[in-house]
Amino acid sequence: MAIINTFPKCLDSPYLIEDQDAPAKVGALMTTAADRLEAAANINHTGQGDMADVSFLSYEAMFNCLRALVYQKGYREMGLRCLMLACEHLYVRTGLLDQSHMHAFERAQGLKRPPAENLAAASAFVKRTIEILSQK
Repeated sequence: MAIINTFPKCLDSPYLIEDQDAPAKVGALMTTAADRLEAAANINHTGQGDMADVSFLSYEAMFNCLRALVYQKGYREMGLRCLMLACEHLYVRTGLLDQSHMHAFERAQGLKRPPAENLAAASAFVKRTIEILSQK
């Protein structure tokens, strides 16, 4: 299979498909994002628990936001790279989502940044995703 590095190539691959039922899953994805963000904030605030979980839960919140945005447009992903390319094509290039959110997601994926930074990035990403989804 060819290297998948564009939105059209993702659509030609098995890793991104059109799915008319995908928008119906957005609510559940955003609920999961909110739950993960709340759990990360609670651990960060109380200091009870493993601080690495703050980063992991923040990453999961951002991941669910990415999925919600792509699902809202009627697509489903089967691979992280195509999820990111789809979000970039559908939202970043159109000016709806700042590239900094995508960079924050990629940095959080490495789980090497301070937990508080990942939590702040996830909070901003969730907030912006809610704003975008509210614009329908």
